[in-house]
Amino acid sequence: MEKKNAPAAVAPEPVASKPVASEPVTSEPIAAEPVASEAIAAEPVASEPVTTEPVASEGGASVNWASLMADGPLHKIGECLLANEEYVDTYSALRQVCRNWRSGLPEPDMHLHEWIMVEHALPRAAEFTFLQLGTSRYVTIDLSEVHARYYFVGFCRGVIVLAQKNQPHRIRLLNPLTKTSNTMFEAQMPSVFLDSVAVMNSPTMVFVSTHYPEEIAWVDESTPTKDIDEDWGEGRFSIEHHSLRCITPFNGELYAIVVDNFEVGQLVCTNNVQLEQRASTVNMETLISFPELGNDKSYLVKSDA
Repeated sequence: MEKKNAPAAVAPEPVASKPVASEPVTSEPIAAEPVASEAIAAEPVASEPVTTEPVASEGGASVNWASLMADGPLHKIGECLLANEEYVDTYSALRQVCRNWRSGLPEPDMHLHEWIMVEHALPRAAEFTFLQLGTSRYVTIDLSEVHARYYFVGFCRGVIVLAQKNQPHRIRLLNPLTKTSNTMFEAQMPSVFLDSVAVMNSPTMVFVSTHYPEEIAWVDESTPTKDIDEDWGEGRFSIEHHSLRCITPFNGELYAIVVDNFEVGQLVCTNNVQLEQRASTVNMETLISFPELGNDKSYLVKSDA
């Protein structure tokens, strides 16, 4: 697949100029409107009342932008942004400008479904950068307030999978756009070597593939917290002498590639997961087998057919 590279910025050559004496210009400080951000669920952060000062326009008339009503241009702008998933992050930022705009613009089910997360690392581990697959557009979201209390585990289907830093390290699903978590698990994140993580909806379940042991395990919202020496998850799948290459949710099922010592692979998936089904009743089975894959990584992708 041909990669799209963003155009590189070219710095202009500096132009030397003679200093010109000018009269000092004094400017009055402008009070900026505080931006209220939503806190992660169950730990709301109180925001200060928003006070706005009229801003003078070019014609001399004052404009109070925070007083714009939802049935006016603000609503039209919001509709245009929501018409294209590429701009859901801009719509979310628009709602955070002030209290009136947040209450005037509805909060739809916004997720970064068509985005992938670019790897992040120290020293900016709290900044998450996402790439829009259709347009190669980037957006960076600062999650410092979340990073202070949670470990990052993975990103799947528009949500970030987190684990509490404090015991017992319960799982949380965070929407990076709204910075809220509406799904809280009783189960903790396993203390083993994680390879990848996947999230499924209807019902909401978290799947992880692990090393040592080499298996896939999963939990739902009602899975209880277990002791550290207990097997993690209400459901588990493994094939002896096989390793896991990839886990991917698709059309309400979870698919995975397992490979034996001779690099012969199998495609496995969950078996007809139903709405409100408990994790303990979910099973996985082999669909097909295929020849040697080699030592390289393998990925499951959606077919155009």
